[in-house]
Amino acid sequence: MCSDSNNNFLGGIERSRHLQSVSSTYNPPALMSLESSSAGLWTKKSANKVNLRLQKLNAYCRHYFSEKQTCELKMCRFQHLPMNGDEKFCIETVGRFLKNPICLHKAEAVYTGYYRNNAPGAYFSKPWFLALLWTLLKAGMVAEVFSVLSVHLAHKIVPSHDFLLALFCHVRKKGLVSFGLELLQLTLKMVNADLDLSLDCLDCMKTVPTFKQIFPSDSIVSPLSVAGNHKLMSSAAFQEHLSLANSLVEMELSIKQEDWTHMGEIFSSIRWFNHHPNQLEHISGRITIALLADGKDKQAVPFAAFAEAACQKESEDSLIRKFAGRIGVSLLLRYHKTSQWAKGRKVVELLSFYKVSYSTMKSLFGNEDVVSRCSLITVATEFFLQSGSVEAALNILRENNWFLSSCLWPCEPVDLENRTNILMNLLEKTSLRDSLEVLSNLPGIKESNDFVDTSRYCSLFNAHLQMCVERQILPVAADTVAFMICKKLPVKYTLLQVLLHKLGKQNIWLRAREIFRDSLREGYYSGVSAPPGLSTLNVPCWLCEVELALTFEMFITVNARTIMNPSETPTAQLSITLKRTQSDESKYLASGSHLLAAAGILQPKIIIHYTAVNSSQEQTFIVELASAQRWLSHNHSRATELWTR
Repeated sequence: MCSDSNNNFLGGIERSRHLQSVSSTYNPPALMSLESSSAGLWTKKSANKVNLRLQKLNAYCRHYFSEKQTCELKMCRFQHLPMNGDEKFCIETVGRFLKNPICLHKAEAVYTGYYRNNAPGAYFSKPWFLALLWTLLKAGMVAEVFSVLSVHLAHKIVPSHDFLLALFCHVRKKGLVSFGLELLQLTLKMVNADLDLSLDCLDCMKTVPTFKQIFPSDSIVSPLSVAGNHKLMSSAAFQEHLSLANSLVEMELSIKQEDWTHMGEIFSSIRWFNHHPNQLEHISGRITIALLADGKDKQAVPFAAFAEAACQKESEDSLIRKFAGRIGVSLLLRYHKTSQWAKGRKVVELLSFYKVSYSTMKSLFGNEDVVSRCSLITVATEFFLQSGSVEAALNILRENNWFLSSCLWPCEPVDLENRTNILMNLLEKTSLRDSLEVLSNLPGIKESNDFVDTSRYCSLFNAHLQMCVERQILPVAADTVAFMICKKLPVKYTLLQVLLHKLGKQNIWLRAREIFRDSLREGYYSGVSAPPGLSTLNVPCWLCEVELALTFEMFITVNARTIMNPSETPTAQLSITLKRTQSDESKYLASGSHLLAAAGILQPKIIIHYTAVNSSQEQTFIVELASAQRWLSHNHSRATELWTR
């Protein structure tokens, strides 16, 4: 047999055998077996069909379709592309070429050359199509990938979502700016071809006012209008939108791969000031949903890696931190609903670490964006309380100044009730000093509120006071009484009396005097009266010695002028009447002894003499004027400031 210049044998049988032997070594991609897909299509051929097949094979260039060589002729009379309808040969040839890296360009040329003129037929399959795309992309042949995509878009065939994400990521990472516009055009075509994108790049761009100026119509922008619009191609805004589209696709890929650090880096790289707030909320919302999804590690908190990458290099007032904070708030509310205390605590710690004012931020989800600042602080506190960190829970409240409500940040009655419940839980787990701080910040205590009845707190305060007295924590007990008197909360007199007694016995006289003075003014000692100018003191018989001593201090101080200048009223004397308040005679008589003993408590002590019983059968006493003068000379300045101001 003889051959032509292209070394193609003219004998049909011999050429057929050669081509068949080459194609028989082909193993298709694992995604699809060519033999299995065509098993039902090829049965025993008739002689006519065999002859037709041989004729087609004789028309192809042997060198070009070889994996080891190629045709170098500028003008070759044999076919370099599969003939119309010869889809089987096309698929077989591309399969062989994909196995050899040096033949990838020919694989793309053969594939696109055939399907540019032929619709996909019985031998076409989506897995085959994707196998070609992935092989070309891994080889960095972006132009060839675009060529394959363009050809198939004409037949309304689009790649998988994963592949598109990988393509965007590759173009961005390699800095292939020149491919940006064409990639956008292809994306728009894919959207028109009903590609199911989880994040629609076209819609993202359409929300930006600048993009609407270029394309005022609300309809989907056609690829042709993009390609022909020179204003768009040269627009800096367009480049920003294209960059954003790339970023979003990279984010999608990061979500797929659970690469939260990379997603945070992309998030912080977006030029936020150039985009519409609604668009930024949409992006942040998508990230939040991804961070909430269950990953491989059920106990992990993806927000940790994301926040570190996104916030580490940002200033405290940056938009990045603001939206990262809103993402964090959205996570907090969801974790709270599902009682994921450890995860919620971690998010709060991260927000605090990066100095994000999360309590003043809104959730990204529509049904949660009305959550009050009060509620957010309560939620953050509960995360620590439920995870066993009482001190951290208190710190959350302190850092936010125990905030409840303001004109700018109002709250609802249910928010106040929730805060009350959390504080009640804290009371059971804190020290007595911290418990007083918690009690002092119950809703309605510091600032009156129409929704709160503070009278229900009285039993809590008195129970706290009793515990402090019993455990000898007298400074905290004194602070508790002082606070209750200031806030008009009734103090149990028995507890007040025991506290004053113990303060006196432990020489904590300054606190004892202040508490007695304030209690006296609030009416706790209505039986004690010392009308100015009359030099007469009435005291009930149920006072303890410390209370009597403090009463004597007050009595002497308010009559200081008379005592220090006796010449002005030579007949004046200081008299004391012990009023009866009970029928038990023995107790009444004992109270007289207490009165005399109380005089010895003062420093220096005063001298009191029993005189007689008045018409009401009540004991009367007089104070020795010289002893009162001596006491005043030592205590006048301090006593005047305390009892007469």
